[in-house]
Amino acid sequence: MTATPWWRCSAIELHASVQAGECNVTEIATACMERVAQLEPSVQAWAWCNPQQVMRAAADVDHTLPLAGVLIGIKDIIDTADMPTAYGAELYRHHLPSHDAELVRRLRAAGALIAGKTVTTEFAYAAPGPTRNPHHLAHTPGGSSSGSAAAVAAGMVPVAISSQTGGSTIRPAAYCGVAGFKPSYGSIDSTGMKALAPASDTAGIHARSVDDIALILPVLSDLPVPSISASPPPSLRMAWFPGPHDAEASAEARASLLMARSLLSENGFNIGPISLPLEEMAALAEINRLIMAFEAASSLRTEYERSRMKLTPQTRDLIERGHSITVSEYKNALVKVGRGREMLAQAMHGFDLLMTYSAPGAAPLATDGTGSSVFNRAWSTLGVPCLSLPCGCSENSNLPLGVQLIAPMAADYRLLETGRVIERVLCAATDSAVDHLAGC
Repeated sequence: MTATPWWRCSAIELHASVQAGECNVTEIATACMERVAQLEPSVQAWAWCNPQQVMRAAADVDHTLPLAGVLIGIKDIIDTADMPTAYGAELYRHHLPSHDAELVRRLRAAGALIAGKTVTTEFAYAAPGPTRNPHHLAHTPGGSSSGSAAAVAAGMVPVAISSQTGGSTIRPAAYCGVAGFKPSYGSIDSTGMKALAPASDTAGIHARSVDDIALILPVLSDLPVPSISASPPPSLRMAWFPGPHDAEASAEARASLLMARSLLSENGFNIGPISLPLEEMAALAEINRLIMAFEAASSLRTEYERSRMKLTPQTRDLIERGHSITVSEYKNALVKVGRGREMLAQAMHGFDLLMTYSAPGAAPLATDGTGSSVFNRAWSTLGVPCLSLPCGCSENSNLPLGVQLIAPMAADYRLLETGRVIERVLCAATDSAVDHLAGC
C-alpha cells in the first residue's frame, strides 16, 4: 500500500495500484471526492459534481480495464448523458444531453470514472467562470479550460479533458503548473463537443504528468500507437523559437524559457534556431481570430438569434465580429492556413520538435481576465500537437511558469516520448502542482 494519499497519485500510479490489488476504485474515488469537498468552495473548478453518483459508479468499474482507477473531469462543453452540460452558458443551465460525446463513451468503455463537469468559459470563448487558481486564489487558472486545469492542479482528479481553439489547454496548464496536451487537429473524434470554430476546435488533456497523458491518449486518439522507447534518440534536434510575440513575454517567462534551453542543452539536447518567418507566424495568430469569429457566428447562430441578450458581451462581440467577415475573407484565410502548414513542415525538416512559450508569464489576477493566448494561436491554427510542461515559478507571485513544445502534424506520440524525458530534466526546477496550494 502506498504511503502517498490516493488523491495525490498520478493516473499511472492509481491504475497500477488497482491492477496490483493494493486498492479498489471506491477507495480512490473516496479520496478524490474528499479532496473536492475540501477545496471546491474556494477553487470552484466544477460546473457539476455529484459525489454520491461518483461513488455508485466506482463500485461498478471493471478493474481489468485499461483506465480502471482513473478519475477524469470533463470540460462542460462536452456532452454527458447522465450529467448536465451547460457549455458554460446561462442559456443551457438545465440542459441534459441524450448521448455521451464520443470521447466520453470511449473513456467509460476503458474503465475511466467520470468525476463530473469542469468549469469552462461561455462556449469555450472568453467570458470567465468562477474558477480560481489553486496556487493563489486571487489569480485566474486561465481559460477556457479553467476548471480542468484547476481540478488537476488541486489534486481533485489526476486527469481532466479540456479543449483548445486558441490557447485553452496550453495556457491554463502553464498557469496551474500541470502538464497540458493539445493533440493534432482531427485526431480525436469531436462528436458531442459543442462547436465554437470547427476548423481549430480540438479536445485536449490536463494531467499530472506526460506519462498520464500517454495513458489516456490511445483511448481517445485515432492515430496509430507506435512503440514508445524509454528515451529519445541521441540525434534528436530541438528548434528554438521565441516567436513573433517575444516582446510580449514577461521577464520571468523569458528567463524560464532560457532556463529550459540551458538545462536541456546540458543534458545532451541539440538546440538550434529555425527559419520560420516572424511576419507569417504573426499573421497566422491573427488568422486564428478571424476564423474563430467567422465560424462562431455560424456555430452559435441559433443561440444568438433566439437569445442574444442572454449571452455575455464577449460572446456577442465575437459573433457580431464574425458577421462582418466576408466569405471571401474566410476562404482566403483557409488558403493561408494551408500555406502555413507547408511552411512549418519545411522548416521542421531536421528538427524533431520546437520549443517556445506556453503563456506570456504567470497567471494574471482573475479581475484582469483569463490571460492572453498570443503564444498559442498560430499552433492551434496549424493544427500541430502541443505540450506544455511546468518550468519553474514566478519569484514575484510564486505562481507556476511553463514552456511549450511543438511537434509536426501527427507526431503526437513522438512528442510525448520526448516530452517525458524533458519533463524529468525540468522537474528539479519546478514545484509540484499540489505542493503550495491556496487554502491547504
